[in-house]
Amino acid sequence: MQIEETEYLVVYPGHNSTTLLYQRLLKKSCNVELVSTPIKISYGCSLSIKFKEVYIDIVNAEILKISIKPKGIYKIVKKAKFNNYEMV
Repeated sequence: MQIEETEYLVVYPGHNSTTLLYQRLLKKSCNVELVSTPIKISYGCSLSIKFKEVYIDIVNAEILKISIKPKGIYKIVKKAKFNNYEMV
């Protein structure tokens, strides 16, 4: 039986901020994914960065370095049909 790692989303209201953080995380060899922000979190066409729990310290450090505060960091809570999101 495979144990699933907890996943998180970093949500920024703009594409530029998201892309900047995404590029910095890739340079740090983090396994991250650029995704559309779920409608449960934000309406519109914002982007988010999806990452596993093992990278949370690196993500937080990079957020501090770029000095652009995200809209939020959300834990993805997997449900049978739909995912829920808890702000951390």
